[in-house]
Amino acid sequence: MRGRVSDDFFLAYDCWMSLDLGYALRLAEGLRPYGFRWIEECLPPDDYWGYAALRKAVPKGMMVTTGEHEATRWGFRMLLEMGCADVLQPDVGWCGGLTEMVKISAMADAKSVLVVPHGSSVYSYHFVVTRHNSPFAEFLMMAPAADKVVPMFTPLLLDEPVPEGGRLKASALDAPGFGVRLNPDCKLHRPHLH
Repeated sequence: MRGRVSDDFFLAYDCWMSLDLGYALRLAEGLRPYGFRWIEECLPPDDYWGYAALRKAVPKGMMVTTGEHEATRWGFRMLLEMGCADVLQPDVGWCGGLTEMVKISAMADAKSVLVVPHGSSVYSYHFVVTRHNSPFAEFLMMAPAADKVVPMFTPLLLDEPVPEGGRLKASALDAPGFGVRLNPDCKLHRPHLH
C-alpha cells in the first residue's frame, strides 16, 4: 500500500478486536517500515492492561487507538487513567450520545489524548468541528465494491454530507439539526418475525 501512495499519506491498521498482545506487538513492529500512523482496536475492548502495555511498546511515532466498543464514560476514564491510548474513538451511537461524547472528550483533553470518533458520519462531524482535540473524523466506506463514495446511512438518510478530496467544509453542516432527513422512499422491514 505504501508504494501506491505518497510517504505522507496517513496509513492506519484496524484490527477489530482480533489480536492478543503478543500478536499486536509483532504486527506493530512489522508495520514500522511502512510508516503506519496508528494501530486501531487490536485487543478486546476491556483489555486495559494489554492496551497499556501495547502503547508503551509500539514503534516510536505509531499511535494506539481504541474505544469504539467502549460504552460508558467510566470505561473511557479507565483507558485514560491507565495510559491505554493515544487516540480515543468513541462511537456517538454507542457511548451515550453527543453530550456523553463531549464529556469523554473533556476527560481526554485533560490527559492530552486525541479523540477521533468512530464512524457515525454526520453525528461525528458536528462534534469534530467543535473540539480542538479532535483533528478529523473517520469516514467509513459503505460502497460494497469500494468503487465510489457512499454516505454511511444510505439509503436511510438524505442530504448526508460527503467529504470531497478527503475534506468536509463546515458549511456542509449548516442546516437545522444534523442537516439530514429520513428518506420517505426507504422501504423498511423487520428482518426477523420475533
